[in-house]
Amino acid sequence: METCLRYSGQQKQLCLHAKEEFFVDSNFFFQIHGKLNTHTGAASGIAKLKRRFYPELFTSLDAGVKYDTEMRDFTCDLQGKKTIPITDNGLLSVDMKGGYTFNPSSQKGKQRGMVELTYRIFNFSEDQDVRLRIGYNLFDKKPYFQIRENNWTVNADINGGWNVKYDL
Repeated sequence: METCLRYSGQQKQLCLHAKEEFFVDSNFFFQIHGKLNTHTGAASGIAKLKRRFYPELFTSLDAGVKYDTEMRDFTCDLQGKKTIPITDNGLLSVDMKGGYTFNPSSQKGKQRGMVELTYRIFNFSEDQDVRLRIGYNLFDKKPYFQIRENNWTVNADINGGWNVKYDL
């Protein structure tokens, strides 16, 4: 199980997140996410049933259904990611991510797309790896960046939004 603490500059509240995946076979899995707000005590969760397609062509291409306890609704989701290494060792790459979420009850959908340049530095210092990522959200039309060091991740965007994540 993956667990982490997250703090957002917008919400100003610390949340405990947990995620687990249960594989039916190599391309079909059930995923659950849980969140506990340490300030309000509110708990929420997401359950996803996903199928992975064309693993030989894409870094990932998933389709599935999701239930969100906060939204109290089902959605259908299609998402994909393609990583293109720029260097032979794969430490510098371009990632293209996109997706579409459709809500059958409201008959509305939301698209998303990002282009990212990622640079990985192994052994930045002793036992410390660093990942630098600069991206652009194509639909929100805003750039963002991420710095990740082993367990710590800091995300920020041009509008002043930020969050911090610590993997437990």
